[in-house]
Amino acid sequence: MRRSHIVILTICVAIAGAAVALAQVQAQPRSRPCLHDENETREDRTRREKAVELADDINQAQRIARRLARPGQGPYLPLDELFNVPTPPDGFRVQLHTDGTSYSFSIKDTRDPCRYAVFSDQSMDIYEAVPTPPSFGPKLLTSR
Repeated sequence: MRRSHIVILTICVAIAGAAVALAQVQAQPRSRPCLHDENETREDRTRREKAVELADDINQAQRIARRLARPGQGPYLPLDELFNVPTPPDGFRVQLHTDGTSYSFSIKDTRDPCRYAVFSDQSMDIYEAVPTPPSFGPKLLTSR
């Protein structure tokens, strides 16, 4: 019986220690501020707006690809086969996945310490978000 009390006490101390360590990490200020928050510079706002426009361009190119798809071919194409899609804004990286019948993509700001991203799929709704923490959650920008 005494041994089980020691085991339980050890587990409680370990959990409390982990909770304190997590609270200290979360309380530490970021080394650099987020680029796309209320203190966003004009240059970063322009880059962000271009990333959202790029998301719309990708969706429009996929819409055209779907209309032009040949029988037996999936309606959606990989990024390098889409027409009229501009290059990403400086510091942004695009990742698009398709199985031909659906697609999804993200456009992530590699310069932003908060890891801001724009994303969409065949629904053609465009979202922007940062991962948690901090939790700002996804925000619907367009609805079709």
